[in-house]
Amino acid sequence: MIAAALTGGIASGKSVVLEVADSFSRVKTVQADELAKEIYDPDNPCFQEVLDLFSSRILRDDGSVDLKKVSEKVFSNPALLEELENISHPYVKGRLEGIIECLGNDNIEMALVEIPLLFQSSSAGSVIFDKVILVEASEEERLRRLAERDGMSPKEARKRIKLQSLPENAREKSDYVISAEGTIEETRSEARSLLKEMLN
Repeated sequence: MIAAALTGGIASGKSVVLEVADSFSRVKTVQADELAKEIYDPDNPCFQEVLDLFSSRILRDDGSVDLKKVSEKVFSNPALLEELENISHPYVKGRLEGIIECLGNDNIEMALVEIPLLFQSSSAGSVIFDKVILVEASEEERLRRLAERDGMSPKEARKRIKLQSLPENAREKSDYVISAEGTIEETRSEARSLLKEMLN
């Protein structure tokens, strides 16, 4: 089985590649961000650390975590974001290693794991992957998508892009690069061709 990482900046087109991958019966997709959200479950072993970091002000009346409040706090405070990542990244690393091991025992030929901050994470990024796929789009295009998709102002969108910026050597660290600058169908076509190549 191939364990492949899918990475790229915010609004670069990763979700389109995941959508294509999900159409392949031999490919199983995993999203690291979804695994990271598990730490906000009261039954999760990391939950108390999260509460200690943010206090109960991030809780709704029903006791669940208001992820919008968490997002607002960390994206306006890089130091707080780093502390949160010190909790979430080791947890995600452990979960990914377990998932990849389980999939390797099934009839799955590729585990495609979306990790937006693969190169920035010293922990989650240290999971052993056979291949790395980088999805790229220009900053101008990503700004347009963030405004259209999330209703962000240009200032907020630029701030979010900067916080999740890729290292300059991201291309060198990747085995494959998909350009998502064009239409969605063009990106789908490129992703489909690449996945077929990797599976053959």
